[in-house]
Amino acid sequence: MANTNIFKPFVFDSCGTPALVDSKAGDRTPKRSDTAPVVGSLSPSSTKLVNPLALLDTLPSDSSAGLSRYCAPCKKKFSSEATYDAHLQSDKHKKSARQANTVNSSQSPSSSPKSKSTVHPVVQGALASMRKAQALAGKDPAVAATVLWNIAKDIAQFGEDHITRTALDGALSCMQAMDANADLRGAKGSPGAWSARSLLKTMLECQLAQARLESRSSKQMAASLYAEALCCYLGISSHSLDMAERDRNPARACELADRLVNGIPRKFARPEDVDQAIGAMEEVAAALLAFSKSIPALLWRSVAIYSVAHAFALRKDRPTGAYSAVCRLAALFDSAGLGHFGSECANLVIDHHMQQPGSRAIVAKAVANSFQGLDLVRAGCLLQKYNHRFEEPWSRFLAELVSKTADADTIWLSTDAWDEWSLLFSANAASDRHVYELVENAVRNELRPLMWYSPTETGS
Repeated sequence: MANTNIFKPFVFDSCGTPALVDSKAGDRTPKRSDTAPVVGSLSPSSTKLVNPLALLDTLPSDSSAGLSRYCAPCKKKFSSEATYDAHLQSDKHKKSARQANTVNSSQSPSSSPKSKSTVHPVVQGALASMRKAQALAGKDPAVAATVLWNIAKDIAQFGEDHITRTALDGALSCMQAMDANADLRGAKGSPGAWSARSLLKTMLECQLAQARLESRSSKQMAASLYAEALCCYLGISSHSLDMAERDRNPARACELADRLVNGIPRKFARPEDVDQAIGAMEEVAAALLAFSKSIPALLWRSVAIYSVAHAFALRKDRPTGAYSAVCRLAALFDSAGLGHFGSECANLVIDHHMQQPGSRAIVAKAVANSFQGLDLVRAGCLLQKYNHRFEEPWSRFLAELVSKTADADTIWLSTDAWDEWSLLFSANAASDRHVYELVENAVRNELRPLMWYSPTETGS
Protein backbone atom coordinates (compact mmCIF):
# COMPACT_ATOMS: atom_id res chain seq x y z
CA MET A 1 0.00 0.00 0.00
CA ALA A 2 2.84 2.41 0.80
CA ASN A 3 3.93 2.32 -2.82
CA THR A 4 0.54 3.08 -4.40
CA ASN A 5 0.97 6.02 -6.79
CA ILE A 6 -0.94 8.93 -5.27
CA PHE A 7 -0.61 10.89 -8.51
CA LYS A 8 -3.00 8.57 -10.34
CA PRO A 9 -6.73 8.10 -9.61
CA PHE A 10 -7.65 5.57 -6.93
CA VAL A 11 -10.50 3.11 -6.85
CA PHE A 12 -11.65 1.69 -3.53
CA ASP A 13 -12.79 -1.75 -2.50
CA SER A 14 -15.78 -2.47 -0.23
CA CYS A 15 -13.64 -1.76 2.85
CA GLY A 16 -12.48 1.64 1.58
CA THR A 17 -8.97 0.42 0.77
CA PRO A 18 -7.46 2.36 -2.16
CA ALA A 19 -5.86 0.99 -5.28
CA LEU A 20 -4.83 2.43 -8.62
CA VAL A 21 -7.32 2.67 -11.46
CA ASP A 22 -6.53 0.11 -14.15
CA SER A 23 -5.36 2.15 -17.11
CA LYS A 24 -6.99 -0.36 -19.44
CA ALA A 25 -10.38 -0.20 -17.76
CA GLY A 26 -11.74 3.01 -16.43
CA ASP A 27 -8.95 5.53 -15.99
CA ARG A 28 -10.61 8.80 -17.00
CA THR A 29 -7.50 10.92 -16.46
CA PRO A 30 -6.94 13.01 -19.60
CA LYS A 31 -4.18 11.44 -21.67
CA ARG A 32 -1.22 13.44 -22.94
CA SER A 33 1.17 12.64 -25.74
CA ASP A 34 4.81 12.03 -24.97
CA THR A 35 5.66 15.50 -26.26
CA ALA A 36 2.93 17.34 -24.36
CA PRO A 37 4.10 19.79 -21.69
CA VAL A 38 3.93 18.89 -18.02
CA VAL A 39 1.38 21.06 -16.22
CA GLY A 40 3.00 23.55 -13.89
CA SER A 41 6.53 23.08 -15.18
CA LEU A 42 6.62 25.36 -18.21
CA SER A 43 6.04 28.85 -19.35
CA PRO A 44 2.58 29.55 -20.82
CA SER A 45 4.21 30.70 -24.06
CA SER A 46 6.67 27.81 -24.29
CA THR A 47 6.24 24.39 -25.88
CA LYS A 48 9.46 22.94 -24.46
CA LEU A 49 9.70 21.09 -21.19
CA VAL A 50 11.40 22.94 -18.38
CA ASN A 51 13.44 21.14 -15.73
CA PRO A 52 11.82 22.65 -12.62
CA LEU A 53 14.78 21.93 -10.38
CA ALA A 54 16.99 23.98 -12.68
CA LEU A 55 15.05 26.98 -11.43
CA LEU A 56 16.96 26.62 -8.15
CA ASP A 57 20.22 27.38 -9.91
CA THR A 58 19.72 31.03 -8.98
CA LEU A 59 20.00 30.07 -5.32
CA PRO A 60 23.38 29.84 -3.56
CA SER A 61 23.64 26.07 -3.09
CA ASP A 62 23.90 23.47 -5.81
CA SER A 63 22.75 20.58 -3.60
CA SER A 64 19.74 20.01 -5.82
CA ALA A 65 21.74 19.53 -9.00
CA GLY A 66 20.84 16.42 -10.89
CA LEU A 67 17.99 15.44 -8.55
CA SER A 68 15.42 14.94 -11.25
CA ARG A 69 17.92 13.12 -13.49
CA TYR A 70 19.19 10.51 -11.04
CA CYS A 71 17.40 7.17 -10.77
CA ALA A 72 18.16 5.68 -7.37
CA PRO A 73 16.64 2.23 -7.97
CA CYS A 74 18.76 1.76 -11.11
CA LYS A 75 21.71 3.84 -9.80
CA LYS A 76 22.01 5.76 -13.05
CA LYS A 77 22.43 9.41 -13.99
CA PHE A 78 21.03 10.95 -17.17
CA SER A 79 22.31 13.89 -19.14
CA SER A 80 18.91 15.18 -20.26
CA GLU A 81 15.34 15.34 -19.05
CA ALA A 82 14.12 13.50 -22.17
CA THR A 83 16.32 10.45 -21.62
CA TYR A 84 15.43 10.42 -17.93
CA ASP A 85 11.69 10.49 -18.69
CA ALA A 86 12.10 7.70 -21.24
CA HIS A 87 14.01 5.63 -18.71
CA LEU A 88 11.20 6.00 -16.14
CA GLN A 89 8.78 4.41 -18.62
CA SER A 90 11.01 1.41 -19.32
CA ASP A 91 10.21 -2.07 -18.01
CA LYS A 92 13.71 -2.40 -16.59
CA HIS A 93 13.26 0.70 -14.41
CA LYS A 94 9.81 -0.37 -13.23
CA LYS A 95 11.18 -3.76 -12.20
CA SER A 96 14.09 -2.18 -10.32
CA ALA A 97 11.76 0.31 -8.59
CA ARG A 98 9.47 -2.50 -7.43
CA GLN A 99 12.41 -4.46 -6.04
CA ALA A 100 13.83 -1.40 -4.28
CA ASN A 101 10.49 -0.52 -2.73
CA THR A 102 9.99 -4.10 -1.55
CA VAL A 103 13.36 -4.05 0.19
CA ASN A 104 12.70 -0.63 1.73
CA SER A 105 9.27 -1.58 3.06
CA SER A 106 10.64 -4.75 4.69
CA GLN A 107 13.32 -2.82 6.59
CA SER A 108 12.74 -1.09 9.92
CA PRO A 109 14.99 0.67 12.48
CA SER A 110 14.87 -2.38 14.75
CA SER A 111 15.86 -4.85 12.04
CA SER A 112 18.42 -2.66 10.26
CA PRO A 113 20.67 -0.59 12.54
CA LYS A 114 22.09 1.29 9.56
CA SER A 115 18.68 2.22 8.12
CA LYS A 116 18.66 5.61 9.85
CA SER A 117 21.83 6.68 8.12
CA THR A 118 21.11 4.97 4.80
CA VAL A 119 19.09 7.45 2.75
CA HIS A 120 18.61 7.39 -1.00
CA PRO A 121 20.51 10.15 -2.80
CA VAL A 122 17.21 11.29 -4.29
CA VAL A 123 15.74 11.73 -0.82
CA GLN A 124 18.82 13.60 0.39
CA GLY A 125 18.72 15.91 -2.61
CA ALA A 126 14.98 16.40 -2.25
CA LEU A 127 15.30 17.47 1.37
CA ALA A 128 17.98 20.03 0.48
CA SER A 129 15.96 21.34 -2.45
CA MET A 130 12.79 21.44 -0.39
CA ARG A 131 14.43 23.60 2.27
CA LYS A 132 15.61 26.03 -0.37
CA ALA A 133 12.20 26.10 -2.04
CA GLN A 134 10.49 26.73 1.28
CA ALA A 135 12.82 29.65 1.91
CA LEU A 136 11.96 31.01 -1.54
CA ALA A 137 8.18 30.57 -1.17
CA GLY A 138 7.52 34.04 0.22
CA LYS A 139 9.52 35.82 -2.50
CA ASP A 140 8.81 33.67 -5.55
CA PRO A 141 5.90 31.23 -5.00
CA ALA A 142 5.85 30.37 -8.73
CA VAL A 143 9.30 28.78 -8.61
CA ALA A 144 8.77 27.32 -5.14
CA ALA A 145 5.48 25.70 -6.15
CA THR A 146 7.04 24.13 -9.24
CA VAL A 147 9.97 22.72 -7.29
CA LEU A 148 7.90 21.44 -4.35
CA TRP A 149 5.31 19.86 -6.65
CA ASN A 150 7.99 17.98 -8.59
CA ILE A 151 9.79 16.95 -5.39
CA ALA A 152 6.53 15.41 -4.14
CA LYS A 153 6.21 13.39 -7.34
CA ASP A 154 9.86 12.30 -7.22
CA ILE A 155 9.79 11.25 -3.57
CA ALA A 156 6.41 9.51 -3.48
CA GLN A 157 7.79 6.40 -5.18
CA PHE A 158 10.17 5.82 -2.24
CA GLY A 159 7.38 5.59 0.34
CA GLU A 160 8.58 8.69 2.22
CA ASP A 161 5.06 9.83 3.06
CA HIS A 162 6.08 12.51 5.55
CA ILE A 163 8.36 14.20 2.99
CA THR A 164 5.74 13.85 0.27
CA ARG A 165 3.10 15.36 2.54
CA THR A 166 5.33 18.30 3.45
CA ALA A 167 6.15 18.96 -0.21
CA LEU A 168 2.47 18.79 -1.21
CA ASP A 169 1.46 21.14 1.61
CA GLY A 170 4.13 23.63 0.61
CA ALA A 171 3.27 23.43 -3.08
CA LEU A 172 -0.44 23.93 -2.40
CA SER A 173 0.25 26.91 -0.15
CA CYS A 174 2.25 28.56 -2.94
CA MET A 175 -0.44 27.74 -5.50
CA GLN A 176 -3.13 29.25 -3.31
CA ALA A 177 -1.07 32.42 -2.98
CA MET A 178 -0.77 32.61 -6.77
CA ASP A 179 -4.50 31.93 -7.15
CA ALA A 180 -5.26 34.87 -4.88
CA ASN A 181 -2.73 37.19 -6.57
CA ALA A 182 -2.04 36.80 -10.29
CA ASP A 183 1.09 38.98 -10.01
CA LEU A 184 2.81 36.15 -8.13
CA ARG A 185 2.54 33.65 -11.00
CA GLY A 186 5.82 34.69 -12.58
CA ALA A 187 6.67 36.88 -15.53
CA LYS A 188 4.95 35.76 -18.70
CA GLY A 189 7.31 33.78 -20.89
CA SER A 190 9.82 33.08 -18.13
CA PRO A 191 10.68 29.54 -16.99
CA GLY A 192 8.46 28.46 -14.11
CA ALA A 193 5.68 30.94 -14.86
CA TRP A 194 2.12 29.69 -14.36
CA SER A 195 -0.96 30.36 -16.45
CA ALA A 196 -4.35 30.54 -14.76
CA ARG A 197 -5.37 27.27 -16.39
CA SER A 198 -2.24 25.32 -15.45
CA LEU A 199 -2.53 26.63 -11.89
CA LEU A 200 -6.14 25.49 -11.56
CA LYS A 201 -5.43 22.03 -12.96
CA THR A 202 -2.32 21.47 -10.85
CA MET A 203 -4.05 22.66 -7.67
CA LEU A 204 -6.67 19.97 -8.26
CA GLU A 205 -3.99 17.33 -8.84
CA CYS A 206 -2.15 18.43 -5.70
CA GLN A 207 -5.26 18.33 -3.50
CA LEU A 208 -6.33 14.95 -4.87
CA ALA A 209 -2.84 13.62 -4.17
CA GLN A 210 -3.16 14.86 -0.59
CA ALA A 211 -6.52 13.11 -0.23
CA ARG A 212 -5.18 9.84 -1.66
CA LEU A 213 -2.22 9.99 0.70
CA GLU A 214 -4.47 10.54 3.72
CA SER A 215 -6.83 7.72 2.67
CA ARG A 216 -4.18 5.27 3.88
CA SER A 217 -4.53 6.41 7.48
CA SER A 218 -7.61 8.59 8.04
CA LYS A 219 -10.77 8.18 5.98
CA GLN A 220 -12.40 11.14 7.72
CA MET A 221 -9.53 13.46 6.80
CA ALA A 222 -9.33 12.02 3.28
CA ALA A 223 -13.07 12.58 2.76
CA SER A 224 -12.73 16.21 3.81
CA LEU A 225 -9.75 16.74 1.48
CA TYR A 226 -11.52 15.07 -1.44
CA ALA A 227 -14.59 17.30 -1.09
CA GLU A 228 -12.44 20.40 -0.62
CA ALA A 229 -10.43 19.61 -3.76
CA LEU A 230 -13.57 19.25 -5.87
CA CYS A 231 -15.26 22.38 -4.54
CA CYS A 232 -12.08 24.41 -5.07
CA TYR A 233 -11.71 23.17 -8.65
CA LEU A 234 -15.33 23.88 -9.55
CA GLY A 235 -15.32 27.20 -7.73
CA ILE A 236 -18.32 26.33 -5.54
CA SER A 237 -19.12 26.27 -1.84
CA SER A 238 -19.51 22.98 0.01
CA HIS A 239 -22.78 24.29 1.48
CA SER A 240 -24.89 22.68 -1.26
CA LEU A 241 -23.22 19.31 -0.66
CA ASP A 242 -23.96 19.72 3.03
CA MET A 243 -27.63 20.39 2.25
CA ALA A 244 -27.94 17.27 0.11
CA GLU A 245 -26.28 15.25 2.86
CA ARG A 246 -28.81 16.52 5.40
CA ASP A 247 -31.91 16.16 3.18
CA ARG A 248 -31.18 12.56 2.15
CA ASN A 249 -33.59 12.92 -0.74
CA PRO A 250 -32.39 11.97 -4.26
CA ALA A 251 -34.96 14.18 -5.99
CA ARG A 252 -33.86 17.12 -3.88
CA ALA A 253 -30.20 16.28 -4.61
CA CYS A 254 -30.91 16.48 -8.35
CA GLU A 255 -32.58 19.87 -7.96
CA LEU A 256 -29.66 21.19 -5.91
CA ALA A 257 -27.21 19.78 -8.46
CA ASP A 258 -28.90 21.62 -11.32
CA ARG A 259 -28.77 24.92 -9.45
CA LEU A 260 -25.20 24.33 -8.36
CA VAL A 261 -24.00 23.56 -11.89
CA ASN A 262 -25.78 26.64 -13.21
CA GLY A 263 -23.81 28.68 -10.70
CA ILE A 264 -20.34 27.27 -11.43
CA PRO A 265 -18.20 30.34 -12.28
CA ARG A 266 -15.56 28.51 -14.32
CA LYS A 267 -16.22 27.98 -18.04
CA PHE A 268 -14.39 24.68 -18.67
CA ALA A 269 -14.29 25.53 -22.36
CA ARG A 270 -11.69 22.96 -23.37
CA PRO A 271 -12.74 19.31 -23.76
CA GLU A 272 -9.81 18.06 -21.68
CA ASP A 273 -10.83 20.34 -18.81
CA VAL A 274 -14.38 18.99 -18.91
CA ASP A 275 -13.04 15.43 -18.88
CA GLN A 276 -10.78 16.20 -15.94
CA ALA A 277 -13.70 17.71 -13.99
CA ILE A 278 -15.97 14.71 -14.65
CA GLY A 279 -13.16 12.31 -13.76
CA ALA A 280 -12.51 14.17 -10.50
CA MET A 281 -16.20 14.05 -9.57
CA GLU A 282 -16.36 10.33 -10.22
CA GLU A 283 -13.25 9.64 -8.14
CA VAL A 284 -14.41 11.82 -5.24
CA ALA A 285 -17.92 10.33 -5.24
CA ALA A 286 -16.55 6.78 -5.38
CA ALA A 287 -14.10 7.51 -2.55
CA LEU A 288 -16.81 8.93 -0.29
CA LEU A 289 -19.06 5.97 -1.08
CA ALA A 290 -16.27 3.57 -0.06
CA PHE A 291 -15.61 5.54 3.13
CA SER A 292 -19.35 5.46 3.96
CA LYS A 293 -18.92 1.84 5.08
CA SER A 294 -17.38 3.28 8.26
CA ILE A 295 -18.79 6.84 8.05
CA PRO A 296 -22.45 6.36 6.93
CA ALA A 297 -23.23 10.06 6.46
CA LEU A 298 -20.80 10.19 3.53
CA LEU A 299 -23.14 8.06 1.42
CA TRP A 300 -25.42 11.03 0.84
CA ARG A 301 -22.54 13.32 0.03
CA SER A 302 -21.57 10.76 -2.60
CA VAL A 303 -25.15 10.89 -3.93
CA ALA A 304 -24.89 14.68 -4.15
CA ILE A 305 -21.60 14.55 -6.10
CA TYR A 306 -22.88 11.92 -8.55
CA SER A 307 -25.91 14.17 -9.09
CA VAL A 308 -23.60 17.13 -9.76
CA ALA A 309 -21.55 15.00 -12.17
CA HIS A 310 -24.73 14.11 -14.08
CA ALA A 311 -25.92 17.70 -14.32
CA PHE A 312 -22.44 18.97 -15.25
CA ALA A 313 -21.93 16.34 -17.95
CA LEU A 314 -25.33 17.13 -19.47
CA ARG A 315 -24.53 20.84 -19.48
CA LYS A 316 -21.21 20.17 -21.21
CA ASP A 317 -22.75 17.83 -23.81
CA ARG A 318 -21.17 14.65 -22.39
CA PRO A 319 -24.09 12.19 -22.55
CA THR A 320 -21.91 9.16 -21.86
CA GLY A 321 -20.44 10.75 -18.74
CA ALA A 322 -23.90 11.80 -17.56
CA TYR A 323 -25.30 8.30 -18.11
CA SER A 324 -22.33 6.80 -16.26
CA ALA A 325 -23.18 8.96 -13.23
CA VAL A 326 -26.80 7.74 -13.32
CA CYS A 327 -25.70 4.09 -13.52
CA ARG A 328 -23.36 4.59 -10.56
CA LEU A 329 -26.18 6.21 -8.61
CA ALA A 330 -28.50 3.29 -9.32
CA ALA A 331 -25.79 0.83 -8.25
CA LEU A 332 -25.18 2.90 -5.11
CA PHE A 333 -28.83 2.69 -4.08
CA ASP A 334 -28.95 -1.05 -4.72
CA SER A 335 -25.78 -1.74 -2.74
CA ALA A 336 -27.02 0.39 0.17
CA GLY A 337 -30.39 -1.37 0.32
CA LEU A 338 -32.17 1.74 -0.98
CA GLY A 339 -33.43 0.26 -4.24
CA HIS A 340 -36.71 2.20 -4.00
CA PHE A 341 -34.71 5.38 -4.72
CA GLY A 342 -33.85 3.87 -8.09
CA SER A 343 -37.01 5.49 -9.42
CA GLU A 344 -35.18 8.85 -9.40
CA CYS A 345 -32.45 7.33 -11.58
CA ALA A 346 -35.13 5.88 -13.86
CA ASN A 347 -36.69 9.33 -14.23
CA LEU A 348 -33.33 10.76 -15.30
CA VAL A 349 -32.87 7.91 -17.78
CA ILE A 350 -36.33 8.47 -19.30
CA ASP A 351 -35.67 12.20 -19.61
CA HIS A 352 -32.15 12.04 -21.05
CA HIS A 353 -30.66 8.62 -21.72
CA MET A 354 -33.01 6.21 -23.46
CA GLN A 355 -30.53 5.88 -26.35
CA GLN A 356 -27.87 4.49 -24.04
CA PRO A 357 -27.30 0.71 -23.71
CA GLY A 358 -29.04 -0.83 -20.73
CA SER A 359 -31.31 2.17 -20.18
CA ARG A 360 -34.54 0.17 -20.41
CA ALA A 361 -33.24 -2.28 -17.82
CA ILE A 362 -32.73 0.57 -15.34
CA VAL A 363 -36.37 1.60 -15.78
CA ALA A 364 -37.59 -2.00 -15.47
CA LYS A 365 -35.44 -2.48 -12.37
CA ALA A 366 -36.92 0.62 -10.76
CA VAL A 367 -40.45 -0.61 -11.48
CA ALA A 368 -39.57 -4.03 -10.05
CA ASN A 369 -38.13 -2.41 -6.91
CA SER A 370 -41.37 -0.45 -6.51
CA PHE A 371 -43.31 -3.68 -6.75
CA GLN A 372 -41.01 -5.24 -4.18
CA GLY A 373 -41.88 -2.43 -1.78
CA LEU A 374 -45.56 -2.67 -2.79
CA ASP A 375 -45.36 0.96 -3.85
CA LEU A 376 -47.69 0.79 -6.83
CA VAL A 377 -48.12 4.57 -6.89
CA ARG A 378 -44.41 5.03 -7.60
CA ALA A 379 -44.49 2.20 -10.15
CA GLY A 380 -47.53 3.72 -11.85
CA CYS A 381 -45.92 7.15 -12.15
CA LEU A 382 -42.80 5.65 -13.73
CA LEU A 383 -44.80 3.56 -16.17
CA GLN A 384 -47.01 6.48 -17.16
CA LYS A 385 -43.96 8.62 -17.88
CA TYR A 386 -42.23 5.82 -19.78
CA ASN A 387 -45.28 4.87 -21.85
CA HIS A 388 -45.86 8.45 -22.86
CA ARG A 389 -42.80 8.23 -25.14
CA PHE A 390 -41.46 4.67 -25.21
CA GLU A 391 -44.40 2.34 -24.68
CA GLU A 392 -43.49 -1.34 -25.13
CA PRO A 393 -45.40 -4.59 -24.49
CA TRP A 394 -43.97 -5.13 -21.01
CA SER A 395 -44.54 -1.55 -19.87
CA ARG A 396 -48.08 -1.49 -21.32
CA PHE A 397 -48.94 -4.72 -19.50
CA LEU A 398 -47.58 -3.47 -16.16
CA ALA A 399 -49.39 -0.15 -16.53
CA GLU A 400 -52.66 -2.04 -17.03
CA LEU A 401 -51.92 -4.19 -14.00
CA VAL A 402 -51.25 -1.13 -11.82
CA SER A 403 -54.32 0.69 -13.14
CA LYS A 404 -56.70 -2.19 -12.47
CA THR A 405 -55.14 -2.78 -9.08
CA ALA A 406 -55.79 0.84 -8.15
CA ASP A 407 -59.41 0.51 -9.28
CA ALA A 408 -59.96 -2.76 -7.37
CA ASP A 409 -57.93 -1.71 -4.33
CA THR A 410 -56.03 -5.02 -4.50
CA ILE A 411 -53.55 -6.75 -6.76
CA TRP A 412 -55.32 -7.72 -9.98
CA LEU A 413 -54.37 -10.46 -12.37
CA SER A 414 -56.93 -12.64 -14.04
CA THR A 415 -56.31 -15.92 -15.83
CA ASP A 416 -56.54 -14.14 -19.18
CA ALA A 417 -54.09 -11.46 -18.02
CA TRP A 418 -51.59 -14.06 -16.90
CA ASP A 419 -51.89 -15.86 -20.21
CA GLU A 420 -51.32 -12.53 -21.95
CA TRP A 421 -48.12 -11.98 -19.99
CA SER A 422 -46.92 -15.51 -20.77
CA LEU A 423 -47.36 -14.82 -24.48
CA LEU A 424 -45.60 -11.46 -24.18
CA PHE A 425 -42.68 -13.05 -22.37
CA SER A 426 -42.22 -15.87 -24.87
CA ALA A 427 -42.53 -13.48 -27.85
CA ASN A 428 -40.22 -10.71 -26.63
CA ALA A 429 -37.79 -12.11 -24.05
CA ALA A 430 -35.30 -13.15 -26.71
CA SER A 431 -34.86 -9.57 -27.92
CA ASP A 432 -34.31 -8.11 -24.44
CA ARG A 433 -34.18 -10.95 -21.99
CA HIS A 434 -32.80 -8.95 -19.09
CA VAL A 435 -35.74 -6.53 -19.09
CA TYR A 436 -38.36 -9.24 -19.41
CA GLU A 437 -36.74 -11.38 -16.71
CA LEU A 438 -36.81 -8.41 -14.34
CA VAL A 439 -40.53 -7.96 -14.99
CA GLU A 440 -41.20 -11.72 -14.83
CA ASN A 441 -39.52 -12.00 -11.43
CA ALA A 442 -41.35 -8.95 -10.12
CA VAL A 443 -44.76 -10.22 -11.20
CA ARG A 444 -44.21 -13.81 -10.17
CA ASN A 445 -42.24 -13.36 -6.94
CA GLU A 446 -43.37 -10.02 -5.53
CA LEU A 447 -47.02 -9.80 -6.59
CA ARG A 448 -47.99 -13.45 -6.74
CA PRO A 449 -48.95 -13.84 -3.03
CA LEU A 450 -51.43 -10.97 -3.35
CA MET A 451 -53.06 -11.82 -6.68
CA TRP A 452 -56.68 -12.81 -7.11
CA TYR A 453 -55.39 -15.54 -9.35
CA SER A 454 -51.96 -16.91 -8.60
CA PRO A 455 -50.08 -18.48 -11.52
CA THR A 456 -48.79 -21.98 -11.08
CA GLU A 457 -45.08 -22.72 -11.17
CA THR A 458 -45.51 -23.88 -14.77
CA GLY A 459 -47.76 -21.03 -15.79
CA SER A 460 -45.18 -19.57 -18.11
